[in-house]
Amino acid sequence: MNIGSEICRGCKSNNLFVGINLGELPIANELYSNPMESFETFPLCLKICRDCGLGQVQDVVSPERIFRDYRYLSSTSTFFLNHARDFVDELLSNGTVGADDWVLEIACNDGYLLRNFLEKDISCLGIEPASNVALIAQELGIEVLNDFFTENLARKLVSERGHPKLVIANNVLAHVPDIQDFMKGLSVLAGEKTVVSIENPSILNILEEMQFDTIYHEHFSYLSALAVRKIALENNLVLFDLQEINAHGGSNRYWLARKESAAEIQEKVQHTVERELSAGILEREVWDKTNSKVQKILQDFTNWLNAQTEAGKKVVGYGAAAKASTLINASLEIGNGLLAIADASHEKQGRFMPKFNIPIISINELLKLKPNVVIVFPWNIKDEIVDSISPKLPESVEFWVAVPEMLRIETVNSRSNHADNTTPVGLKVTK
Repeated sequence: MNIGSEICRGCKSNNLFVGINLGELPIANELYSNPMESFETFPLCLKICRDCGLGQVQDVVSPERIFRDYRYLSSTSTFFLNHARDFVDELLSNGTVGADDWVLEIACNDGYLLRNFLEKDISCLGIEPASNVALIAQELGIEVLNDFFTENLARKLVSERGHPKLVIANNVLAHVPDIQDFMKGLSVLAGEKTVVSIENPSILNILEEMQFDTIYHEHFSYLSALAVRKIALENNLVLFDLQEINAHGGSNRYWLARKESAAEIQEKVQHTVERELSAGILEREVWDKTNSKVQKILQDFTNWLNAQTEAGKKVVGYGAAAKASTLINASLEIGNGLLAIADASHEKQGRFMPKFNIPIISINELLKLKPNVVIVFPWNIKDEIVDSISPKLPESVEFWVAVPEMLRIETVNSRSNHADNTTPVGLKVTK
């Protein structure tokens, strides 16, 4: 069945319209070992289902190509390490998971979350399709299946191990092209006492906060509470609770369980659905206005970068994230205005970001370049990034973000040029 551009991959409706069109872009996390003369590009167009509220891009790139060699590591961010630790501590303290239970995490990445269970002697298993990333988790002592999660794999796990007490699927439901098969797999895993936790950014982030740079090919779907509730019900699961968290610029944590064993449905679920509808997630006219704003942000970024170059300033990016790829490659011609992008991940350093062959460098190499301007691409952790590197740079260095608009991040406290100065820097953002 075609679940690409004409059929909703969530509810199978053909009632779709274009929300945001970013043109032809390379794969965001496909970073090359050497500069390339040409790059393969694919259409990147966010469509919205009027019937269930699921946002989706056409599945023109296979998951095998995207995820078998994956360069994103969750543990490079202090925020996500703390977020994972706090989540696990809460689950243990409220009795969601106990000493005799076992926990399954789908798309466990480098083990940044499961290692917290391991430290508490809670049995856990991770599933991770990227072999290079799975190996990092395995080296921590975590048992990891290097595979994609499917309904068939879920049946195999239940037959061998029984139902887990907790299934964690953080920032993965949006990454699968066959969302129905994934949800069927969750339904298979869910026993009478199983709860499923799913975290993903809200589609309202794009509509209301202009976070369009979270659109890229590996994000096949963009979740709403409306869509998750509908898809879950079709697979004998109930969305019984929802929490709003600050990860990734604003995410929802969806709690699912089997229909017959789910707790009372919390008011927060219906409240969130109503908020989504009132914001206009099903209305073409609302998305048309958002698309126009996106095009202006792209133009403003191009103009800003060209102006910095014309003024003779050295501009370096920070964070070779997928956000950076979408912003840079959806913009107009930026020329050689961006000298390099620094990143803390050794998995990315030494590679090049298409389509302008921008080198990805270490933090030490950034310091050697002596930039005048640093543009922070992962705006969701901008405070963490600026606190980390600004003490090592002259006070005259400017820090900027481009989303939701071009903003300069002003450091409030004085900075030192000494690399060993780790005093936190107070921040404020100005236009």
